[in-house]
Amino acid sequence: MSIANAVKIVLFLFPLLEWSAGCSNPEEKEAPLEIECLVPRCLLPPDLNENSGMIWYDGLIWMINDSEGNPYLYALDTATVKIVKHVRLADAENVDWEEIAQDESYIYVGDFGNNDGSRRDLCIYKIDKSDLEDTLAVPEIIHFSYPDQTDFTPAPYDTPFDCEAMISAGDSLQLFSKNWTGGECHIYKVPAVPGNYVAVLRGSLKIDGQVTASAYSDANHCLYLLGYDNFIPFLCLLQDFIPGEDYQGSIQQYSFPENFGTQTEGIALPDKREILISCEKGYGEPALFSAGPCE
Repeated sequence: MSIANAVKIVLFLFPLLEWSAGCSNPEEKEAPLEIECLVPRCLLPPDLNENSGMIWYDGLIWMINDSEGNPYLYALDTATVKIVKHVRLADAENVDWEEIAQDESYIYVGDFGNNDGSRRDLCIYKIDKSDLEDTLAVPEIIHFSYPDQTDFTPAPYDTPFDCEAMISAGDSLQLFSKNWTGGECHIYKVPAVPGNYVAVLRGSLKIDGQVTASAYSDANHCLYLLGYDNFIPFLCLLQDFIPGEDYQGSIQQYSFPENFGTQTEGIALPDKREILISCEKGYGEPALFSAGPCE
């Protein structure tokens, strides 16, 4: 789902680098992250033109596509920038896959893209990580609906019930809404077990723009929310964020006007010292960035 882009971003192939990043860990007394730029790292293969989410697992980046793409998980080797594995989800349909998350044993794929707010088939696929050893995985399915939605009349890009961000939180999943109406980002909770549920509204966050991806660092207790506002990408850091608890802290929101038009869609944390961000194909090419000091 490309957005208007006034500037074509020219990207070059760079190696992935590390730097001191992530929210500060009080126990280790690390310096706070210095975020200034989205630094281009590499172009992504054409199979990932519509990438919409990513995680770091077992030394690889695992990515998904959105917009009725194939129901595949793609494993990307960052050293060669090549897709080294495809895993198809059996009997799964990619209506609008928008996010991928993980816990120790499972991967979760959110088929909850809902730009016009009319969907009644929102679901999350749950995949056992041991199934990734094969090329076909049989997922379990978590079906859900929103507790505060009663009107399903299509309202393209004018609905609070779109979603592109999700994290794993113990025995549940937390979803962060992509609110097209200019309101707050709502937080919903859904059990991480197969079934049919009405999500629980857990609170909201004041975010300037639409949230498109999320990642959580257990080591640093930091939530990262990625998105864009008026075609300008942003990254929010929420320190001391504890999933399931009301968040009373501040929100640090970093904007990247020099990347105007770049549709940031995925965020992954290889470790607590690195933040990787992906964008899908627009007027520029699908690409991988790192967030940190300008180079």
